[in-house]
Amino acid sequence: MTSPDGKNLMDQISLFLDEHVLLNGAMQDMKKLRLEAAQAGFKQYRDIYPRGECVDARLKIIDHLLNGLMGLPGGGAGAAALCRLWHACADFAASLSFHDTATLAAVKQSLFLNAADLLDPQRLSVEPFLPDQTPAGYIYLMAGQFDHAITSLQAALMQTRDNAHIYGYLGDAYTLRGDSTVARICYLEALLIDPDALDWRSCQDAALLELKRRLQEEQGLDPVAAACWLSSHAYVEGLFPPKQIKQLDTLKTFIDDYLQMEKRYEREATTELGAGLFMRAIILCDNEASLRIVKGIDYADIRLRMRTINAPLFAAYMKHMKDRNKPHSEHRR
Repeated sequence: MTSPDGKNLMDQISLFLDEHVLLNGAMQDMKKLRLEAAQAGFKQYRDIYPRGECVDARLKIIDHLLNGLMGLPGGGAGAAALCRLWHACADFAASLSFHDTATLAAVKQSLFLNAADLLDPQRLSVEPFLPDQTPAGYIYLMAGQFDHAITSLQAALMQTRDNAHIYGYLGDAYTLRGDSTVARICYLEALLIDPDALDWRSCQDAALLELKRRLQEEQGLDPVAAACWLSSHAYVEGLFPPKQIKQLDTLKTFIDDYLQMEKRYEREATTELGAGLFMRAIILCDNEASLRIVKGIDYADIRLRMRTINAPLFAAYMKHMKDRNKPHSEHRR
């Protein structure tokens, strides 16, 4: 026989469970974009438990999503619309001070999975861009379909070779697929093209992001300057491997670009030009043996330019090179 106190306790537990079952059910519906069901569930929860968890922000976000999904077109146009809807939704959630990152991440993946379903995986190589020029590979990347993302992004690079955005997304895709070596090659290419053009919100390389944060906090660099200097610092810290340029014509083009950048730097010594010149000098030094057969470039002048641009970083670079070139027996001591 249950005592009155025991019965009251069981009733309270039952009410508690009912409350959370209703709330959690609505949350799951929201995450899976079952938006009408989520809307009904949150409204019912609010009516039954007026002193429970506040769900007003969730209802506003659901309304925002429902409005954005009205009249959604098919194909690539629909995928592009869903991509824009997510970015608008993220901004809207931030304006509401909504910080349930797990729910937002689930909504994001559901939106991008729906977007990926609107694309034809058989046309990854021939249609690498959506109608609004968003890389189709970005959709697959956000949907967690990394093999499709890599195939599509590689095709996009064939059409726009010097695209830092696409190299960055390709680095993200390789990182998430578990191939950090290839990913770092892609990130380096992106940083050489345009450091500020990378989508740092999506960057998946934790070590690069941490280094960028340190440059901003410890050296007082602004975000743009930190992005510009990131590749050289990453090289010195061993995050980027040497970049070997094996084809002579490619090396000559690289040298010509370096010399043109050097002339611009002499006219206007900006942070962007100085950082870009320093990293290109590092790469030329990695190809020292090949420099001997190319006229118009001198190895000693390259080192001098590096020291002039950033003496402390040049000293760190020289130490890194000395440590890297030590015999393996010395590394083991």
